Amino acid sequence: MSTESACDFLAPPGRARKPRHRGLTVASDKAKSIADAHSYIETVGDIIDHVKMPDHVGIMWRYSPDWIRQKNAVYAAAGIDTLPGGIPYEVAAVQGKVPIFMQRIAELGFTGVEVSGDSIDLGAADRIAAIRCGTAAGLKVFTELGKKFPEKPLDPVEAIEMARHDLEAGAYLVVVEKSDVELVIANKSDTLHRLAEGIGHDKLIIECGPGANRFEIAKWLIAEFGSDVNLENIDIEDAYLIEAMRYGLNRAVDYNYFHAYQDKQLPPFAGG
Repeated sequence: MSTESACDFLAPPGRARKPRHRGLTVASDKAKSIADAHSYIETVGDIIDHVKMPDHVGIMWRYSPDWIRQKNAVYAAAGIDTLPGGIPYEVAAVQGKVPIFMQRIAELGFTGVEVSGDSIDLGAADRIAAIRCGTAAGLKVFTELGKKFPEKPLDPVEAIEMARHDLEAGAYLVVVEKSDVELVIANKSDTLHRLAEGIGHDKLIIECGPGANRFEIAKWLIAEFGSDVNLENIDIEDAYLIEAMRYGLNRAVDYNYFHAYQDKQLPPFAGG
């Protein structure tokens, strides 16, 4: 996509350009075709940093290696990194096949991988070993904190310690599971703020989807952490809406871009 703006005379709000380390958008490609991938690159490729493919069964058993490589190549040509969802890693973990899984993910053209334990009991030693195995395969390793069905909220002290160990082992980013984000919001806790302060805003990425409440969660996260919060699990067709929310130019955030102009006189009309 061209860097020339259609309305280059209008000053946009501050927003880091790609490649960036803050304000990352990780979009979910849910069983999209290769033709779909080309279409999304045309319209939102400039605002997506990573594409996550959460079609777990498809990645593991339904699609051919060549098809997956072709799709990853399409995203790579647009400067977009790719990774599968965390469930394939967890399947490999329970089957005792993590090393070959990491090699295969790299061979398929993915640039990243997720090491998670949100559906299994992943011991600390196995977690660190998996991170190192992924980085040895040349992959950017995303690790995840939390559970899909948490029995209690994340303990911020334990979470910070785990995240630091992950990063020391070579993890690229630490992800917070959406279910735990929902608990933070419901309980009005400061867990995410403490995590961000404990490991750094640029190393923390927070899931706002999937689900019907994804925009409400994104609104809360942008309000709490600013427009450059790192967000994950955004449906690729929603990427433009999340970007508009970051700018304050969407109904979901009450068009708060204009709040700064309330009760102020508009500049004189410059007609011609």
